[in-house]
Amino acid sequence: MDFESAFKEAVQAAVTPSEADILVARGVVLDAMDTATEPVVSTEFVDRWLEAIGSQRPAPRTRFTAAPATEKGRRLADPDPMDPHMAEVRGGHAVRWAVSQLVAEGVLTQGPGNNYAIQPERISVDYPGGSSGVPVLVHSPLVGNPREYQRFMPARREPAGSEVLLPVDELLAGLDEILGSRGATMVRESRRALQRGLHLASSSLLAAASEAAWFNLARAVPDAPRALEKKVGEGRDAAEVIRLTEQKLRELKPSPGSATITEVVTQAHMYREVRNYALHPVEEHDGDRETWLTETGATLLAIAARRYFVKMAELQRRFLEDGQSK
Repeated sequence: MDFESAFKEAVQAAVTPSEADILVARGVVLDAMDTATEPVVSTEFVDRWLEAIGSQRPAPRTRFTAAPATEKGRRLADPDPMDPHMAEVRGGHAVRWAVSQLVAEGVLTQGPGNNYAIQPERISVDYPGGSSGVPVLVHSPLVGNPREYQRFMPARREPAGSEVLLPVDELLAGLDEILGSRGATMVRESRRALQRGLHLASSSLLAAASEAAWFNLARAVPDAPRALEKKVGEGRDAAEVIRLTEQKLRELKPSPGSATITEVVTQAHMYREVRNYALHPVEEHDGDRETWLTETGATLLAIAARRYFVKMAELQRRFLEDGQSK
């Protein structure tokens, strides 16, 4: 069949990785390397990438089925980029780009083995009464003879805890108290928006979840000043809630650390600016904030969210412990 040009172009777009796709792939490759005890098969990188974006490999022995178009003059509708058949191809390309970058940077190198279990070498040993071979597995870099299913291992170690786009359930683990049910729902909705290319919605919802977290943090303040109680009760003026809560954070003894407080407050205000700009843009093009409403910007916000909310949860715990000790 000779497919129409518009359909072929749509398929091409659906399987071509974006910069954000490659960014996510880079994160999952580094994350896989961080805990690996042997070279990792490249297909695992693709599986992790698919999980991170909320997709999976298509069912075995299935093919993509095109839907009829509803537009006049078109036979077939554009494919959904999140369809497993499209996502799997895009993920494979994204992983190859990420791996090639990490190899070029000297972070990654090809290791022994392929898609089957790594086979040990055998060291021949003679002993009184016989001889045999001792199996050994030494994971040194592979030089030459590339195979269809390559495995990779670090050429040098990156600092532990490289940030990665986590599946949403992992992102939310242990954050029930700081986010609350509404905040957790906004994080889930944000991820669904990101998966569907709704970048403005994704960033705005994460920013809204940030505000929900600050109101919950403020509710944990022991002996809260009247001004803070009033703002929390009214459920508005997040900027003032952040300012008053920051003051109480800096009074905690022992201190959580000025750098930690400054980090979460700075990120909180950044989220507020993103949300305010998304809902009430002052100018048609505002480079600073517009970046966070793109695919790459929204993905970066999603990657950084876990670290931010975990720090806030720890500050909430400190407030609650301080209140119990009084």
